[in-house]
Amino acid sequence: MPASIRWMSAGFPMNESDQKKCAWNVRWYPRYAFLSDAYFWLPVFFLYFSEILTLDEVLLLEMVYYVGVYVMEVPSGWFSDRFGRRITMLLAAVILAISYGMIFAGSSFLVFAIAQFLKAAGISFKSGTETAFHFDSLKAIGLEDEFGRREARVARNRFLGGAAAALIGGLVAIWTLQMAYLVACIFAIFMIVLVYRFFEPPVEESETHANPIREFVRCLGYLKQPVLMCILLFFILMTILNHVPYEFFQPYIGCSLESYQWGEQATPLVSGIHVTLTLLVASAFGAWSIRIRDRIGLWWTLLSAAVLQTLIITVMAWVLAPIILVLLLARSVPRALMAPVINAAVTGRVERKHRATYLSMQSLAGRLSFAGMLLLLTSVVPADEHATWGSLSTALRLSSWIAIGGTVIVLLVALARFRKDGTGELTT
Repeated sequence: MPASIRWMSAGFPMNESDQKKCAWNVRWYPRYAFLSDAYFWLPVFFLYFSEILTLDEVLLLEMVYYVGVYVMEVPSGWFSDRFGRRITMLLAAVILAISYGMIFAGSSFLVFAIAQFLKAAGISFKSGTETAFHFDSLKAIGLEDEFGRREARVARNRFLGGAAAALIGGLVAIWTLQMAYLVACIFAIFMIVLVYRFFEPPVEESETHANPIREFVRCLGYLKQPVLMCILLFFILMTILNHVPYEFFQPYIGCSLESYQWGEQATPLVSGIHVTLTLLVASAFGAWSIRIRDRIGLWWTLLSAAVLQTLIITVMAWVLAPIILVLLLARSVPRALMAPVINAAVTGRVERKHRATYLSMQSLAGRLSFAGMLLLLTSVVPADEHATWGSLSTALRLSSWIAIGGTVIVLLVALARFRKDGTGELTT
C-alpha cells in the first residue's frame, strides 16, 4: 500500500503541513473541475465523425466508447481505492491527452475506435475518483458536512468550463472540425500539471483491499439499502435518457438548418454556441440543485429531471424546426439537477475504501446500459446511410417511448419513497 495511504493507519493525527495541503486541494478542486469537463470537441464530435463515417459507423464508434467504459470503469475505481486518488486522476489526464491527439491526427474507423477506447479509459479513471477525492479532502480537514453544497458549486463550475470549451471548440471548428481535438489535447496537458500539484488525502483507518472482482462484489452489498438500489436504477435510466439528446443534437441542428443557404457552413459554430448556452443554463441549475432538493426532497427533484428529459426527447422525435433548438438549451439541466443530489445521497452511505469503486460501478451500469441502447438504435436505422431526418426521427421516436415508460416508473418510486428518504442525506 502506498505510503500516502498507509501513514494514518495507526490513527496518528494529521500534521499542520498535511492539513494545509488538503485545504489546497479543497480550494483548487473547483478550478480543476472547470478544466475536467472542458470538452472542446463536444459541439462537433458527431459532425466530425459523420464527415468520414456513415451513421451506423458513428453509432458503433460511440458504442466502442461505452464498451471501453464497461472494461475500465470498475478496475479504475478499484485502482483509485487501492493506490490513491491523485495518481488515478493523473493517469486519466494523460490518457485523455493521448486519445485527443489520436482523434486529431486520425482518419479511419480503426484509429478513431482505438482513440474512443482510450477516451473511455481516461473518463473512467476520472469517474468516481474525482467525487471521492473531493469528499476525502473535505473530510481530512473536518468539512465533510459541507460536501453537498460544495459539490453543487463544483457542478456549476463543470458546466461553466464546458460552456467556455464548447464556444471555443465551435469557433476553431470553423477552420476544420478536428481542431477542437487539438485544443482539447492542449488543455488536457494543463490538467496534468494541476493534478500533479494535488496532495493525496490521507485515510483515517487501516484499509485492506481485495482484488477488483471481490471489491465489486462487496460494493454490490451496499444495494441492500433500498435507497441506494432505487438511486442506481434511476441513474441507469437517466444515463440513457441524458445521452440521447447528447448524441443526436448535432445532426438535429444540421437537419433543422439545412433549408438555409448558410446552414451547412454555419452548423459547427451554431452547435458550439448552442452547447455554450446549454451549459450556462445547466450551471445555474447545478448551483441550485441542493437548494431545490432541500425544498422538494430527493425523489421529486429526480422525477423533475426525468420528466424534463423525456419532454425534450419526445419533442425532438416528432418536430423538426429551428425553434426547437430553444427547448434543447435545457437538455443538460436534468444532469445538473441530479448529479450533486445523487452524489450527496451516496457518498455518506459507502465506506471510504469502497467509495470510488461504488461510484465507478454506478457509472458503469449507466454507460453499459446506454451501450445496449446504441446497439438497439443501430438496428433500427438504415445501414450505410448518413444522418438524415428520417433516420434521426426513427431513433428518437424509439427513445421517446423508452423515456416515457421509464419516467412512469420513477413517478411510482417517488410516490412510494418520498417520505421515507426525505432529502436523501444521512443526518448525524
